[in-house]
Amino acid sequence: MPKAVVMKYDNLIKTIPMKDYDEGGYRQGTVLDKKWLGFDVHVKYGVYRMAGKMGNPPFTPHVHDFDQVLLFAGSDMNDIGDLGAEVEFCLGDELETHMITTTTAVAIPKGTPHFPASINMMKLPFFYYEISLTPAYKEKPVLADKKPGPIAGFRSATRKYIMPLAFIRKGAWHYGPTNRDDGGGQLSFIRTKEAAGFDFVMLYESMKRGPYRIGPDPDKPHTHPTTQIMCLLGTDTDDLTVLGGDFEICVGKEQEKHKFNKSTAVLMPPFVPHWPGGVVKLEKPMIFADIHPFGNER
Repeated sequence: MPKAVVMKYDNLIKTIPMKDYDEGGYRQGTVLDKKWLGFDVHVKYGVYRMAGKMGNPPFTPHVHDFDQVLLFAGSDMNDIGDLGAEVEFCLGDELETHMITTTTAVAIPKGTPHFPASINMMKLPFFYYEISLTPAYKEKPVLADKKPGPIAGFRSATRKYIMPLAFIRKGAWHYGPTNRDDGGGQLSFIRTKEAAGFDFVMLYESMKRGPYRIGPDPDKPHTHPTTQIMCLLGTDTDDLTVLGGDFEICVGKEQEKHKFNKSTAVLMPPFVPHWPGGVVKLEKPMIFADIHPFGNER
């Protein structure tokens, strides 16, 4: 039996391990820590499938000594901006209550109380991302007699941290004359620096057609000056491991080619060349969650 070929950059292309949870409506997901990622970042990702309280008892507010971004993302690939649920989320010293009904990011500067949260109504399962800018996740309960406040208005103190995503249709010629491909999906960006004071950038894109090359110069490698975590994710809420197609990416000056068909994280340290890449074939829609935890999407 021939031996599996080990390539130089195998450690940067990692199949995401999923497991089943018993955390209320949170039923399948993963935790990617510093040991797994190799970066000072902690990622929790999964799917909520039932209404009810989010998190674990005693469902009280807590704070962190690090910055954090939460993303509540819809699973309907024909209307990615619709969450398909109604989430009641408390934020700030006054526990202002925000109603989240569309695909929305929440920027949480360190020391800002947040939670409790509950899913009041659910039409469709939704994806939940919890990205913490720390090598080790810790939370400290907030001991307070305050109860969640009334529904926050548009001018509330913490409204700037609640960022509904505005999606554009990313059609053919989006990147310009060197890339005419159309992935059939929609695209949005999360940028927290102006609203929350910490530099975090995330591109979030649905892909519904293949083949589909990504980037303005799709046949040329490029680098970034900061850490990048590219998550290629399936959209089957019954089985998050299935990518729904084949994705390919080249890594390093050698343009070492990697191809996969499971939900996968591509881990890019600063200044490591990567690309060309993109969808080789697609059977079901997939998500490209391109995380720059310390900013700079260039």
